Amino acid sequence: MSYTFRKAIREELGLLIALIGSAGSGKTFSALRPASGICGPGEKFAFIDTENRRGLHYADMFDYDIASMGEPFRPDAYADA
Repeated sequence: MSYTFRKAIREELGLLIALIGSAGSGKTFSALRPASGICGPGEKFAFIDTENRRGLHYADMFDYDIASMGEPFRPDAYADA
């Protein structure tokens, strides 16, 4: 198999982040920190809460809007939100 190399040029690419861990390991907090940094000072981000208001635990530490989502947790439900 052959490969062709070219100069790397920064492009507008979407950000893809995956967090995994057991219950109580800090996934929610670990998601809120980069979200707040990506948005920048004074800017809000949105949080889709799928765990019965768990997303409100950090409302005093971060500035974000929140929406609750219940079952079914289908990809189209996330797209609608």
